[in-house]
Amino acid sequence: MECPRCQGTMIVDHFVDMATSGEIWMPGWRCLMCGEIIDPIIESHRQQQEVHQEIVGAISGSSARPPAPVAVKSR
Repeated sequence: MECPRCQGTMIVDHFVDMATSGEIWMPGWRCLMCGEIIDPIIESHRQQQEVHQEIVGAISGSSARPPAPVAVKSR
């Protein structure tokens, strides 16, 4: 698998999850280059954020991107 952040190599790793899933050991992916971690909980949260941004963009009539910087003239 290729890392979505740095395009490095990701390996299967096991992580301790004592708070949310109820499982002690949870499989996931870890990048050997940058340390990015992707597990089922992280992936679920990212998908929820994408849906939220789409809803906000639909309501506001624009994308959820921040506005472009404004040039400021000195006096």
